[in-house]
Amino acid sequence: MKKLYVVPLAAAALVLAACSSEKPGSASPAPSAPPAQSSASSAAPTSGGDTASIDPCSLVSATDLASYGTFKPPTTDNAGGARLCTLSKEAATAAEALSIGVGVRDTQGLDSVSDAGNGKTSGNVNGRKAVLAPRPPGGCLMALELTASARVDVLIAGDDTEKACGIAEKVADIVEPKLPKG
Repeated sequence: MKKLYVVPLAAAALVLAACSSEKPGSASPAPSAPPAQSSASSAAPTSGGDTASIDPCSLVSATDLASYGTFKPPTTDNAGGARLCTLSKEAATAAEALSIGVGVRDTQGLDSVSDAGNGKTSGNVNGRKAVLAPRPPGGCLMALELTASARVDVLIAGDDTEKACGIAEKVADIVEPKLPKG
């Protein structure tokens, strides 16, 4: 039973590891296009591209993650400069444990994603700038650009870093369409 506490703590550690020192200045939100909404619960707020209005729990749900198992209700926290929503898989063993976090960073852009010693890779998710950064042991961060000085982090904590990065890429594909367009 005590091993199940490791996953939420690992998720919190990932959030803190994803930080770097804040840069002076203020966020400059990008304008947003009207969202294509299929239901109110799956759409992120896009009030003029104001990143502070984005609820991280609106970006991913247990239903979105059903292919990975059954998840407990989400928990919210403010940690390491991010507003964080975390969903933890109901797991019988520590090896089956999986925690998926989505964090909104209103004052940290992609350039502030830290390298945890395994490098970081720049790329795109559905045409949006992104950075993938492995977080061993067992974690991975996918950061999606909102503006030059704001981002959304997808944080995965599990038992295998490579597997976690694969999940981070798939969850980023779920999250990205719900973000304001710049």
